[in-house]
Amino acid sequence: MAGNRLAFLPLDLGRSRELQYVYVDNNAHLKGLPSYLYNKVVGCNGCGAPVQVSEGKLLSFSSGPLTVFLPAEVKAIGTEQDHILPLQELAMRSLHHIYHRFLKDLNFLSPVSLPRSLLELLHWPLGHCHRCSEPMFTIVYPKLFPLRETPMAGLHQGRTTVSFVAYCCSTQCLQTFDLLS
Repeated sequence: MAGNRLAFLPLDLGRSRELQYVYVDNNAHLKGLPSYLYNKVVGCNGCGAPVQVSEGKLLSFSSGPLTVFLPAEVKAIGTEQDHILPLQELAMRSLHHIYHRFLKDLNFLSPVSLPRSLLELLHWPLGHCHRCSEPMFTIVYPKLFPLRETPMAGLHQGRTTVSFVAYCCSTQCLQTFDLLS
């Protein structure tokens, strides 16, 4: 994925234990790496340069001087003050829980029972919480961990300004997530 003008990576990238190496060198627009990649070998030289991204439709969030862009599938960004999830997120989580717990199969649903876009979202959530692994459908609660403030900073010796991003499903997970534990 090196040199591809990436602005973001999939939220679940690195969740698999089999993935051990990720190289995203020379993607100047890329400023955030999913926290799942923290214990992987990551090549990110030349990433996070202070370049304006022309992706007007992408949501972004900031923490101090750092700004990270999110995938287009993310519809909302939650904060520590948001204690109630949006109705669509609550409905999708309930449906997902019901169908996985009792029916074990989402193929039971037909395109007639749900609009196609919601049916696809139910089958393929935008990611899983980096704290508790619950699926997330429309909203994420992000938390930034600048690479320069982690024990891995010495490995990159200032050649990158990216941050690790933890994507959480709730304020509770956001408040209890710790990258280094």
